Amino acid sequence: MASGRGITSRRGRRKINKAFELQLTSMMDVLVIIVVFLLKSYNISTHNFSNAAGLQLPASGSQDNPTDSLQVIVTPESLTVENERILDFQQVALSAGSKEANYSFKPTDLDEGGRRILPLYDALIKAKERTELLLAKSKSRGPDGKPLPFEGILAIQADKRVKYDTIKKIMYSAGAAGYRVFRFLALKKDV
Repeated sequence: MASGRGITSRRGRRKINKAFELQLTSMMDVLVIIVVFLLKSYNISTHNFSNAAGLQLPASGSQDNPTDSLQVIVTPESLTVENERILDFQQVALSAGSKEANYSFKPTDLDEGGRRILPLYDALIKAKERTELLLAKSKSRGPDGKPLPFEGILAIQADKRVKYDTIKKIMYSAGAAGYRVFRFLALKKDV
């Protein structure tokens, strides 16, 4: 029985009659860890894509963020490259109940059998030359010591009323100008 009294007497001695105090250093550690976690997991897209007035983009369920690239905006009224209007379409009378936009190209805007859009091709060549010049002057170099290559990425914002044939001509013109990767921008669907 003597050993039992010893354990209970030790337990009794451990009780401290001080008031309970909150350990602020532990709480601060927890808060710092939470703040660091939130900062690391917070995602912001630094790409600034402008929108034309009246542009109706299609909806998409994709969660991918667009990469930084040259921007082309296609509306039923015009074609814009990097916020510079380069082409106005000829408007045709609307038919009743039509969901597609009624417009056409001027004959002087097309070449190569009506497949290439000249103003778009010229604007894309200028943008490509400007980008290649900036890459040549940049201090960033590839593993071989040469300037980084031109990537040829084009972001296309096309109104959902724009005809497929127009998109095909835009892609053909861009391909002829050296742009090989196309990113179609859409509105993110709320899931």
